[in-house]
Amino acid sequence: MTTSKQFQIDPSIDPADFNVITGAFKSVAQEMQDIMLRSAYSSIVREAKDCSTCVMDANARTVAQAEAIPMHMNSLAAAVPAIRARYDLNDLSPNDAFITNNPYDNGQHLNDIIFILPVFHKDRLVAFTGTICHHLEVGGAVAGSNANATDLYQEGLILPTMKIDVERDLDDGPVERIISANVRLPNIVIGDFHAQISAAMRGRGLICELIERHGLGLIWSCMSALQDYSENMLRATIAKLPDGEYFGEDTLDSQLLNGPQPIIRARVVIDGDSAMIDMSESDDQVSWPINDPVASTHSAVLTVFGQLAGSGVPTNDGIYRPIKIKTRKGSVLDPHHPAPVRGRMSSAYRTATSVKRALAGAAPEMFSAAGNDTTNTVTMSCRDETSSGSDLEMFAEIIMGGNGAGPNNDGAEVVAQMLSNTGNTPAEAIEMDQNFVRVIDYVLIPDSGGAGRQRGGLGVRRSYDILKDNVLITTNSDRHESSPWGLAGGLDAGRTTFTVYRDNQEIRVPGASNIECRKGDRFVIEITGGGGYGDPKDRDRDAVRDDVRCGRITELAAIEIYGLESLAAE
Repeated sequence: MTTSKQFQIDPSIDPADFNVITGAFKSVAQEMQDIMLRSAYSSIVREAKDCSTCVMDANARTVAQAEAIPMHMNSLAAAVPAIRARYDLNDLSPNDAFITNNPYDNGQHLNDIIFILPVFHKDRLVAFTGTICHHLEVGGAVAGSNANATDLYQEGLILPTMKIDVERDLDDGPVERIISANVRLPNIVIGDFHAQISAAMRGRGLICELIERHGLGLIWSCMSALQDYSENMLRATIAKLPDGEYFGEDTLDSQLLNGPQPIIRARVVIDGDSAMIDMSESDDQVSWPINDPVASTHSAVLTVFGQLAGSGVPTNDGIYRPIKIKTRKGSVLDPHHPAPVRGRMSSAYRTATSVKRALAGAAPEMFSAAGNDTTNTVTMSCRDETSSGSDLEMFAEIIMGGNGAGPNNDGAEVVAQMLSNTGNTPAEAIEMDQNFVRVIDYVLIPDSGGAGRQRGGLGVRRSYDILKDNVLITTNSDRHESSPWGLAGGLDAGRTTFTVYRDNQEIRVPGASNIECRKGDRFVIEITGGGGYGDPKDRDRDAVRDDVRCGRITELAAIEIYGLESLAAE
């Protein structure tokens, strides 16, 4: 890491020490994540990598975060105010830890369990390590996830913010037993939970090793200096935007096809090197699970600015300092308890795309068009009704779409969108673990990206044959009723569709649904691509021909949309 010309570290810190030690903080967080991925039982963690880890200072402010889920930005530190409201952080013992999944205590959604572990060195509280993991099953009315929940209680087990004793409450202690008794797949859930604990404990040990090697004073100084560095770099990025007030909005899908669609609105004020983001004009909370708890809304906004700053800016508390965020209680971005929030990523993504659209009005050359920008989560479960229930099979995966095009590049295909960093789940991994489903195809869809001087990334089709009866498919998705928008004259992309083919029927499936499938059904997902950037007729002619040759666009699109007169090279 090199320091900015505008930033001067504490003169008492040797620059070489600063680079070595702050790099070590990131390495600690990354090793914690690697432990979780290697130790996890579920494919949603092991393959899709839906987890995050971080190192925090003694005041529980983020110092370093692994390269995992951007949406988890600040999610661990965000839980700390609820912890402080109940417990004195100055009265902790080495055996204490904190656990929660409560969205109304600054959590995300119930599937995301947060585990925070204090780090002691010579009986002195010196830091915290934190892990957050998406758990495959957390109880509730429907296995895995309940797309039709009307309140939080229908979504699963709620773990209030609480201090636990690691030796007493875990490892078959009362907390683990409560979790096990309330989920359908206790072995998998507890296995993933143990991966979280192991990762946090490993991080604790590594931080203590750093203190032994470099001394506590230098470690604390570098933690503070690294946060200041990130703040400085983000302020420098914001300062490049012209001062003013900018507005952007985007639309969410309804619960039912062609139903009411909530609108997310962002009003962004740039003032020098700081920004105020007002999301209070967004529509009211709804009765289906796309409400976004306030901590998640904040994470979405911060992710946009973090990505604007670039990968060279470390993710930590410093990034949050130049940003002020306003929400309205009772809105879809700050709902009243106990509104359901399981599908909160849809609203979080519209938060991000609304902010991004507003900022693009200030500096379109610094932004790309909208991508598919949702998680497209599919959970499938199957239980033999003749069994006792112990034979439940279940998996969850996140299907990727296309990214939006930028000023100088086409959009990427089949990649995680800006709030996620999840991986594609291989078909082989699904079929090795499950015997009730088979993946039939996984292919790019021609013309699914928005046309433009730079073309939007293509969407994807993934099809499954259902091999047994009594298969429950739960979906959490978006962009079925609104399209990823183009930028600077680029065209919008298409829309996502979920369809069950049964005998001679085509059953359209909403983005958020619980649907029972039976042997012989085929479930087909078609995810949209990203929006285009710039006038399609300005696209390089050879690039258009290459797109046709490679099957990215059809000949008809090349002629009618891109204005290509001849497919033959001149």
